[in-house]
Amino acid sequence: MKILATVLTCAIVSAIGAIGFICSRLYDVSALQPDNALVAWAVHTTSNRSISGRLGAITAPPGLEQPLAVQSGGHIFIRECAVCHGGPGLNATDIARGLNPSPPDLFFATRKPEAAENFRFIKYAVKMTAMPGFRPTQTEEQIWALRPSSAKRRA
Repeated sequence: MKILATVLTCAIVSAIGAIGFICSRLYDVSALQPDNALVAWAVHTTSNRSISGRLGAITAPPGLEQPLAVQSGGHIFIRECAVCHGGPGLNATDIARGLNPSPPDLFFATRKPEAAENFRFIKYAVKMTAMPGFRPTQTEEQIWALRPSSAKRRA
């Protein structure tokens, strides 16, 4: 019984502390201020684990490397993505410089996500990154065509 009371007391104290912090206005949510290391770690870890846990049902369709698919993806990238992610020979736009977290430069990124992971990022987006979800505006075929390899070949 004492253990249950201790656990319940800790949960209540934690909830009160969390609500107090949220209401305190101490945390700066401005996009121009970098996240502190603990918040950045928590957000990125949650994001990575969430995405990896939802990839099992996504299978890349055949033909993604066909010239028309690559060209289509490159056109969409230039029109929809380059404003934030840039491209070879392009300076970062004012929009890209004002985003926090900064959008990755997909042309020089060391991390190479699998096609299914790219599809999930592009289709559904990731909260608190300014990355829009393209499900409402692009077909699945168009979303599959949007891969860093498409943009690299097109640009």
